[in-house]
Amino acid sequence: MVYIIPFQQLNKNNIFSAGGKGANLGELTAAGFPIPPGFVLTTAAYDAFVNENKLQQKIVQLAATAVDPRTCEDAANGIHTLFLAGKMPQAIQADLLSAYTELTKDGEIPVAVRSSATAEDLPGASFAGQQDSYLNIQEAHGLLEAVETCWASLWTARAIAYRLRQGIDPASVSLAVVVQQLVPADASGILFTANPVDGERDQIVINAAWGLGEAVVSGQVTPDTVTIDKTNQQILARETSRKTTMTVRTAQGTKDRPVPQAQQNQQVLADDIALELAQIGTQIETHYGVPMDIEWAVVDDEIAVLQARPITNLPPAPLKNVRWEPPQPGTIWMRRQVVEHMPEPLSPLFDELYLQEGLDQSMESLAVFMSEISGFEIRLWDFLDPPFAATVNGYAYSRASFNFSPKMVPLALRLYITVLPKMIKYLIPRWENESLPAYLASIEQWKQIELANTADTELLRGIRELAHEDAVYWFAAAVPLGLARTSDAAFDRFLKAVSKDSRLTSGAFLRGFPSKTAAAQAQLEAIARQINAIGDLREQVINTSASGLLDVLAMYPAVIDALQAYLDLYGHQIYNLDFAVPTLADNPLPLLLSLQTAVAHPERDIRSQQKMLARERDILAARTEQALNPFLLRPIYRLLLRWAQRYAPDREAALFYVGAAWPALRRLALELGQRLTEAGSLANPDDVFYLKSAELAAASAARAGDVSRPDLAKLAQERRILRGAQLQLEPPVSVPEDGRMKFGPFDMAMFEPKPRSVSTGPTLDGFAVSPGQVTAPASVIHSPADFDKMKPDTILVCTTTTPAWTPLFAQARGLVTDIGGALAHGSIVAREYGIPAVMGTGAATQRIKNGRLIQVDGDKGSVTLVDEVDAAAATQTKQAPPSTNVRKKALLALVVGALVGFVWWKRRRSAKHLNDR
Repeated sequence: MVYIIPFQQLNKNNIFSAGGKGANLGELTAAGFPIPPGFVLTTAAYDAFVNENKLQQKIVQLAATAVDPRTCEDAANGIHTLFLAGKMPQAIQADLLSAYTELTKDGEIPVAVRSSATAEDLPGASFAGQQDSYLNIQEAHGLLEAVETCWASLWTARAIAYRLRQGIDPASVSLAVVVQQLVPADASGILFTANPVDGERDQIVINAAWGLGEAVVSGQVTPDTVTIDKTNQQILARETSRKTTMTVRTAQGTKDRPVPQAQQNQQVLADDIALELAQIGTQIETHYGVPMDIEWAVVDDEIAVLQARPITNLPPAPLKNVRWEPPQPGTIWMRRQVVEHMPEPLSPLFDELYLQEGLDQSMESLAVFMSEISGFEIRLWDFLDPPFAATVNGYAYSRASFNFSPKMVPLALRLYITVLPKMIKYLIPRWENESLPAYLASIEQWKQIELANTADTELLRGIRELAHEDAVYWFAAAVPLGLARTSDAAFDRFLKAVSKDSRLTSGAFLRGFPSKTAAAQAQLEAIARQINAIGDLREQVINTSASGLLDVLAMYPAVIDALQAYLDLYGHQIYNLDFAVPTLADNPLPLLLSLQTAVAHPERDIRSQQKMLARERDILAARTEQALNPFLLRPIYRLLLRWAQRYAPDREAALFYVGAAWPALRRLALELGQRLTEAGSLANPDDVFYLKSAELAAASAARAGDVSRPDLAKLAQERRILRGAQLQLEPPVSVPEDGRMKFGPFDMAMFEPKPRSVSTGPTLDGFAVSPGQVTAPASVIHSPADFDKMKPDTILVCTTTTPAWTPLFAQARGLVTDIGGALAHGSIVAREYGIPAVMGTGAATQRIKNGRLIQVDGDKGSVTLVDEVDAAAATQTKQAPPSTNVRKKALLALVVGALVGFVWWKRRRSAKHLNDR
């Protein structure tokens, strides 16, 4: 059995015997890089120690109990006790001491002892800092002790938790130990051969501090940062920090001590040393072929490389020279309407089947139906050119520029007077009684198929059909959505025109109605009550991280069944309308976070809150009515209130089913992806979303002939990387950025997704969508990846929300978004939860930092950055409020038009009734 291997006999393929760190040090030594001499005590030694002391079964049993921070700590303590009680086999001890004596010239040279696990320093998992290192070991007894402690550090709480998150089997890991001559460093640090912040591949970033590197690695000191252009080897930037702590050698190890005053603000690296480091780093990256994370030390201006590993979780390289130009010259595009549910760059398959094919076909279907009910041909493409939606730098935009000529005015009026009343009469029943049942029936049909017996071509047909069906459903649902928006806007403008209370908004009149949101929260609260009734389960749920909660609940089948029943009803809810993105059922983290909140606060009851909101709504409605002129304003108020309250609940009911086909569609797509992965035409099953339908058909045809298409696998990976780079972009709401939504001379600002001016002062202006005021810290959530950063009783700040975000509202005291308006998803849900909300601020996620104290005024539509309130108000750029006269004229035109249309429709209906008689 080989227990000792010198660096010069190792290479990067020796991971299973030398661990990741040891294998890389051997590889670098053989390549001629300045590596301090050393050797590896192999994994065979660790395995022999474990077997000799009969520890393996006990270790695996203890590791299996780790599901959260507390149990990880308990498991680690138990395993550490086992190692301390163990005895190193004599053969290992003899080989180790012999190699140590030769390396250190009989103990004259101190060494560093570092762990080297078989699952570390790999491209997908660095495991950096998960096991322990020991510096300045100067005698044989200290070496033996450090080695045994290193072995035990394979099972620290942080290492156990890291492997748990990475899904690595505890029984599969082993540990080698690196013993290396210690460099008595004057300075040390870390070098990245790509910028770890923005992914820029042309930059090298060096962190440097005084003394040994432990202070940098452990985060005890803020190091200097030097950024270097990799191509021309020139220094781009320096940040020299105040360094107050350094790690130094002692007689028996190391300690932290204050940096001498004269050195604290002094730059650590001279330019020539920094550039030499960059050159070595570039050579190491070239050798490995991937960006590298390198630890280094300098003594007497001589550089030593202590270890190197691939950088993990490196962002994609940023895109260069990005321009936001309309897909067709002279047109205007906005991130509004259905596009508000596509917050990220689109996958190629969704772009093709939904955005390009589905939406345009859906509009044509809607035009046919409108023609049938109106009695004359309606061509929606007369008003706007196809396509309805397109992408710019991967992000979806819908068309916001319309065709206009004077001859179109009579047609527009005819549509308004003739078709609008019929749309109200026929399209709402069509959505409820025809479109939705047909959509659900198609979903059910494709859910029932047996995947194993379904041909590739049939799977692809199902993917296309379900994508088209959802697009068709969207435009069927657009009628209730549009009626809700229009009736809400009309009522809100009426209130602002006639009320003396400037804080009065329509949102206060539209709360407390039965909704899917309230039903879902009530079901979640029932699960929380079930948990609170089970012994000490309540404390476990509250104290476990949400990501580990399902492992805790797995021991309670009744609770798991209740959660599954919840997901059966609500699991199709989308984070993103792009079907490449998992649904709530695939990623239930927000549900688990909200469950924890419900368990911690059993006094909260959504049903009681709904009743309270309904009482407040009705009292406010009666009080407002009494305050109005009974002869002119009161009848108009009643009519507008009745319309708003009739159509507002339909908005959430319609939106609830958007994306309902995605669980069935993803099942078909991932089955096809699995087949193509096994055939060698995809790298991963979910790469299926990064090919277009013709490419998938070609891959399937190749599979039928036992041929792989590695070119398609490469293409899918390239598109995935491109989408990752596009994710770093900040898409403007409008393209071009100064674009405005108009129909000829008619301004349509009320349909834009954010106000036309963005505040730069301490107050951000947006749309007041849910009444009330609250002051609390902000939880800034950019995407579902940040959901675990949502803190209870904070204000949710995000770009926008989609249905799968709904469970987060149970933890929120308010809502602020960049885009969206009164009928966006977040506004409706905020009303149901009774929390203030301001949407469409344009820049909230950029201006507000996580944890910052903010004040949300859901009556005025403002968000105040509390710590900037005293800043100069002159720096603000606000949209000037319309004058009272302008507002009243706009209101009068709106109300008169609505009443004329209503009276005309009633007369036509009465005439038809008489004719029928």
